[in-house]
Amino acid sequence: MSKEDPKPGRWILPIVIGGLIGFTYVFVNALPPAEITASTSTTTVATTTTIPQTTTSTTLPVETLAFLQELDRFQKEANDLQMDMDDVNNAREDGGNFDQALPGFIAVEEGAQDLANEIAASSVPDPFMPAWPDTIAASQDLVNQAQAVIDGLRAPDDGTLRRAAVAEYAVTTRAFTDQLDVVRALTP
Repeated sequence: MSKEDPKPGRWILPIVIGGLIGFTYVFVNALPPAEITASTSTTTVATTTTIPQTTTSTTLPVETLAFLQELDRFQKEANDLQMDMDDVNNAREDGGNFDQALPGFIAVEEGAQDLANEIAASSVPDPFMPAWPDTIAASQDLVNQAQAVIDGLRAPDDGTLRRAAVAEYAVTTRAFTDQLDVVRALTP
């Protein structure tokens, strides 16, 4: 009779199972604690095995999140228009002529008008409504100031009116983006 084990691999299965249990234990304990969203009830749960979280998160309605993304897009558009305004003005300062500058300034004015139209047509969730009329007015100020730049370009002076209008357009852009921050601050 042979003393060799007829099934020499039978000791491998218990080792594999033990390894799986060990790896599962290590990885499960390495996971971050589950994020708990705020609820409207006042029940509390005391645990002794977890560390209290320093940050909390709340779930905002989908329409509020979409509106906040629109605010970001409006701000990006205003900043892009400001850069375009600066580029056209710098080209004019660097020796560009009237016929080169006018289409650029008109494009900025049309972009500002498109932005103002989008803002006026926006669907605004309830918590943001109190600040929205001021936002519409601030967007219209961008259009008016872009027109002032065009008027300054057409003025029969040495460019002083255009330069002043371009500087004022930058101030108007900052006021508009500050107004968007006022709207964002109303986020519940």
